[in-house]
Amino acid sequence: MSRTKTLLLGSGGLVLILALAFYHGIEKIEQDLRFRGAAVMTEHKLQWVSLEVEGRNLRLLGEAPSNKAADRAIHLLEALDGVNRVIDQFALQPDQHTTTKPASDDSWSSSIKAR
Repeated sequence: MSRTKTLLLGSGGLVLILALAFYHGIEKIEQDLRFRGAAVMTEHKLQWVSLEVEGRNLRLLGEAPSNKAADRAIHLLEALDGVNRVIDQFALQPDQHTTTKPASDDSWSSSIKAR
């Protein structure tokens, strides 16, 4: 076999091996980050957090009970080894302790008369 054919065959094999390693490696990295992220959220009683993993990026979804809880979840996941970026897409739960006053233009508020 000539030297050129051997180099071409070796180069093709190397490209194939790298492509397979890259393809299968991403899936394992995503599974590992998903597992470790879920474990951290469970350990810190933050089960309301839902994780989506794309490569080494984590997208956080869910209804956060407070800004403090959302910040805590973000910081815990940013501290995981292998995480590139944490994307916060939380929604805040409405505060159940606040009361809203009716606006003066509400239809029912105009029918209330002060005595």
